[in-house]
Amino acid sequence: MIGNQAFIDLFTGGANVIANINGYKLYANDINSNVVNIYKSFQSSTVDDIIKYINEKIKEYDLTISNTEGYNLFRKHFNESEIRNPLDLFILICFSFNHQIRFNSKGEFNMPFGKERSCYNKTIENNLLKFHNAIKEVNFNSIDFRKLKVHNLKKGDYVYCDPPYLITCASYNEKDGWNENDERDLLKLLDTLDEKGVYFGLSNVLENKGKQNTILNEWIENNNYVVYHLNNSYSNCSYHGKNKETTTDEVFITNYKK
Repeated sequence: MIGNQAFIDLFTGGANVIANINGYKLYANDINSNVVNIYKSFQSSTVDDIIKYINEKIKEYDLTISNTEGYNLFRKHFNESEIRNPLDLFILICFSFNHQIRFNSKGEFNMPFGKERSCYNKTIENNLLKFHNAIKEVNFNSIDFRKLKVHNLKKGDYVYCDPPYLITCASYNEKDGWNENDERDLLKLLDTLDEKGVYFGLSNVLENKGKQNTILNEWIENNNYVVYHLNNSYSNCSYHGKNKETTTDEVFITNYKK
């Protein structure tokens, strides 16, 4: 049964968090409307129809683990389509380098082929089956985080934030995709949520490759929020360098204690 409290995943990205939350009214947001449209497309279609469509496109363009030409032709088809099918983008991501998503200034998907490292396979299909079921009750939206309707939130609601990390380099924060003004605006929003009695959780990085997030550190020093320093190693995260001696201080910050 869904409870009366709301859980908002403000920077949902791959929607891994929201797909594993129970007992709340679920809301997920991401400024990248292309990603959100994939999730909405999943919700509006049966899983059988989705898998059938994917397999038909894979066959039509001969998408394999080694066919660069087929991938490039399919990417060209997607970019030149007057109305783009979100499922086509999902297929492209499956075969793209590191399963990443990136668009150029013209709005064209421009991730290169993944070669031996990326493809659509049974593991992805099984995960798709589980994910399709997990997001049935999620309300997806695509707005700037500053437009969150804080006045509609009530005491006890929860807002989870996993924004682009200011001091790291990844496809999601290239070309001023996340800057110091964004960082400050998000921290102000979290202060407002705290004043309203709304719980929040913030994932971020304080130090990476010799860089310090001074804005975040000053905010922590000026407030009584709880800071958990995480020591986990995520080999598939693009902001983790190959140099194992490089310090990365990943943190989870809350306005409540466990």
